[in-house]
Amino acid sequence: MMRMPRLFACAVMACCLTVPLFSSSWTYAQASVDTPKEVASGDKSELFNHADAFWHYAKIARYDLAAQEGQQVLAKKDQPQAVLEAMEQVSRNRKDNLDQWLLRWQGVPEMKDVATQLIQVIRQGYEARRADPAFIEAAIKRLPVSEQAYSLAVSKLRQSGELAVGPMIDALRDPNQLEAHAAIRRALQDMGKLAVNPLLAATEMNDTPTLASIATVLGNSGYEDAVPYLSRLVNDPKTAPEVKGAAVAALVRMGQSPAANTASLFLAGAEKYYYRAPDNRSPVAYVWYWDGQKGLTKKEVPAAIFNDLMAMRDCEYALKLDQGRAEAVSLWLAANYKREADLPQGQTDPTRAEGQPDAHYYGVAAGTQYLNTVLARALKDHNGPVALRAIRSLQQIVGQSNLFDAKQTAILDALRYPDRQIRFEAAFALAAALPQKAFPGQERVVPTLAEAMAQSGKPNVLVLAPQDQLNGLLQGLKDAGYGSAGGVNSEAALAAAATLPTVDVVVAMGDQAAQIDALRMAMNGNPRLESAALVIVSANPSSSWTVQAANNPLLSVTKATDAAGLKPVIDEARTKAGSLPMDEKIAADYAMRAADLLGKLAISRGQVLDLAVAQTTLLGSLDDSRPEVVKAVGRVVGLLNSKEAQAALLIKAADAKTPDEVKASLYKSVATSARFFGNMLDQSQIDLLQKAVAEEKDAAARSAAAEAHGALNLPADQAKSLIVSQSKV
Repeated sequence: MMRMPRLFACAVMACCLTVPLFSSSWTYAQASVDTPKEVASGDKSELFNHADAFWHYAKIARYDLAAQEGQQVLAKKDQPQAVLEAMEQVSRNRKDNLDQWLLRWQGVPEMKDVATQLIQVIRQGYEARRADPAFIEAAIKRLPVSEQAYSLAVSKLRQSGELAVGPMIDALRDPNQLEAHAAIRRALQDMGKLAVNPLLAATEMNDTPTLASIATVLGNSGYEDAVPYLSRLVNDPKTAPEVKGAAVAALVRMGQSPAANTASLFLAGAEKYYYRAPDNRSPVAYVWYWDGQKGLTKKEVPAAIFNDLMAMRDCEYALKLDQGRAEAVSLWLAANYKREADLPQGQTDPTRAEGQPDAHYYGVAAGTQYLNTVLARALKDHNGPVALRAIRSLQQIVGQSNLFDAKQTAILDALRYPDRQIRFEAAFALAAALPQKAFPGQERVVPTLAEAMAQSGKPNVLVLAPQDQLNGLLQGLKDAGYGSAGGVNSEAALAAAATLPTVDVVVAMGDQAAQIDALRMAMNGNPRLESAALVIVSANPSSSWTVQAANNPLLSVTKATDAAGLKPVIDEARTKAGSLPMDEKIAADYAMRAADLLGKLAISRGQVLDLAVAQTTLLGSLDDSRPEVVKAVGRVVGLLNSKEAQAALLIKAADAKTPDEVKASLYKSVATSARFFGNMLDQSQIDLLQKAVAEEKDAAARSAAAEAHGALNLPADQAKSLIVSQSKV
């Protein structure tokens, strides 16, 4: 007799030791590579036979033949429910767990592809069956038959979940099914959380006996989401006494007071939904509605936005009961912004009617009072997407009359937020108001606008590290796609920070505790640094840094010491701090918007924002690689009353490396500076300009240089040299 290969023998032995290998129709001698015989009486479909063969070969570790049979099963993948039923029958016959064995075979290299595809088809089969009205109806009819039938029927109804509740309520409302009503009520209760959401929507019905039954079921379920809905039934004067009594009893069983304010309960429920994590076990969720004619109806929504929608619904109930609930307005707005932010890319929200306005529309219509509350919540939650949307709505309606209310400080707090986009948008809102009186935090606005102008879309990291680590780490971070600068002590690091357009993350070696403390003190109150996330490199898992990081979203701790290890930590630190992604396009847009606002501030009169504090950053931005940004910066610099600014514009314009189109724009900015503030150039700079007027090759640049020369209003002996130099006589 040929000896069995050792690996194959081990696989068979392992299966024999863990689970029953074959049904009673099989003997060990039959566990061969021959085509398996049928294991059950009666006609067997081709699909069942292939499924049975697949299972047989997989169990005896003939994975090549199992994969072939699996492909035959997958040939019927357009009939997922039939595939599911065939695979279920095979696994039952062999007393095996279908899902567990498929997952096990998914881990076998030769079986991975076919097992993965089978799992996907079977999941589709589950979905098709759970939504099959015939499957649900058959289960409902078996509920009153016997205790065993009830148990099996409830297990099937749980498979259908929320989709079974509508037919069950229809059966409760059917007088011809009275004998089944008690079992249906019991089943609704036994389904637990699965039945709650559609039952909440069904509390809108007018069918008194059924509504009383639903109130009782909700009370027995014990789920807190039902409390405001039961309270509404109790306190609605239109509620029938039978229903009101059932709702009161339900609340008492749940330990709730029937006298509680219903609007407050709905508002509390909305808060819980707002902060509840989405259920990602399924990509879709159901939002239920009650229709007097159709009964329960639903809309499938992405699971990611379900809790946002329910928070909005509970706010709407609260406002219908008490229109004076300002906090319900703010929370509804926040949930609506959050719904838009949470909606997966490429998907839609079917609960919104065609042509229904977006969240921004409702935000600007509500006004600054509510938007400031939305923004304050988002900043507290470190929810950058919601904060960004709220600020952009504020920008459309704020002004001197409504922006600087002492009770509305969220927009000022946003200037300190870790994410630069939110800081920028806050600064834009404040600058656009052209404030005429001093306000807290005004010193941050112009530096933040200048920072926005310097954006390139690349995150920047400041490093505090010993000399033997610093250079390698800086280069590694640059290679990883970050802008980087740093120093060996706090003073050097702070000086290096000035070379970066912005600082998103500070990385500090934990063994330099004194230097880190000094750096953190210097960062506090520094508009460019105080919002940066801080990453401490420490090998001690129980250090004080770790304790602080647990409650500080701006602080993270890691053992990684090289750029490759630090990269995911830095990215996570930015996310933890609420940072939003910024690409080159977004960065360029911020730069142009900031330039426009700085220009308006420069030519305005009476506003309190001082542009002089931005001069260093602006002059540095003249070296930006983006022509449009340099031209925009030049237009702003031309409005600064500064000798350094006027000279910097000329030097950059006359630089041979500067593109002609940028040269022309910068020369015009020199002309603007001269018209506003007169000639502030020294003789060597004037000579440089005169050379440009005479020698610039590009006509537009030469003409703009001449314009700048004329605006300087030079003495006659300097002006006439241009005429003499071109003379041919």
